[in-house]
Amino acid sequence: MLVRFWGVRGSIASAITHHEVEAKIRAALELATPADILSPESIQNFIANLPFSLKGTYGGNTTCLELATGENHENIFIIDAGTGLRPLGNDLLSRGRMKGGDKLDFFLTHSHWDHIQGLMFFAPIYIPNNSIHFHSSFPDIEERLRYQQVRTHFPVTFDEMSAEKKFHYIPELEERQVAGLTVKTKAVRHPGGCYSLRFTQPDGKSFIFCSDAEFNLETIDEIGSYIDFFHGADVLVFDTQYTFEESLQKIDWGHSSAAIATDIAIKSNVKKLVMFHHDPTYNDSKLDDLTMQALKYKDMVAKSHPLEIISAYEGLTLEI
Repeated sequence: MLVRFWGVRGSIASAITHHEVEAKIRAALELATPADILSPESIQNFIANLPFSLKGTYGGNTTCLELATGENHENIFIIDAGTGLRPLGNDLLSRGRMKGGDKLDFFLTHSHWDHIQGLMFFAPIYIPNNSIHFHSSFPDIEERLRYQQVRTHFPVTFDEMSAEKKFHYIPELEERQVAGLTVKTKAVRHPGGCYSLRFTQPDGKSFIFCSDAEFNLETIDEIGSYIDFFHGADVLVFDTQYTFEESLQKIDWGHSSAAIATDIAIKSNVKKLVMFHHDPTYNDSKLDDLTMQALKYKDMVAKSHPLEIISAYEGLTLEI
């Protein structure tokens, strides 16, 4: 299973500004020595050793992930349809996929706008003979998507997108087989409701997506069923939108912190935790800092545990 991240922000898309680009360039130049710019090789080596926040960006698109399975990654699964879906659709076409007569499966965790607003800009859904299958634990997900595209909201209606569109209801905790993967959902605490997703390969390796989920100190002792659901995952993508301090101030806002995510991942014996759903107000430097804080917290509470912690960024690709 190949996992690619196309949108990693929460709540609203947040493009990097020219002031932030200028600050990155200035900070990088302040770190450089004459020896770092003597040759193309020395420049490349200098760039490679810069902090992530200076040599790149975590990205500003809202939630969208691609899963690909099969010998040639021919089976395409998409998790959520945030603004990251637009570049994903263009990339699929550039690969020769979804040009007509092709199929892919969407899994929608919920219908807040940051998770569905990219659908109208997904080029393959306008191509006749493509077949788009939507899977959700909300029985009315089709109605929700249609409502997003009434004329007062968008000039193209849902029915005017030419691809075939089919809907599949997944009852919570009931396993479904989709293109060789076993899929199961579990409800999480979030305004309006949301479902986490567990994808398991025939070889037993598993990938879990758990964004827009609130776990806090009030609930940490009542998460036995979630530990069972997350247990042994090879990769757990988890909502870490808030700092720990912010999570104490924003009860019932529907999001978690890296500290809580780390505690849950350790209790669940997860192999890799991916911090996700980054707050739109956080710049790249702050996200670097939050990643380092999460690593220090993990070493403080369970230094010997082999859990790996990373932060999601647009373009991140994981092989499971």
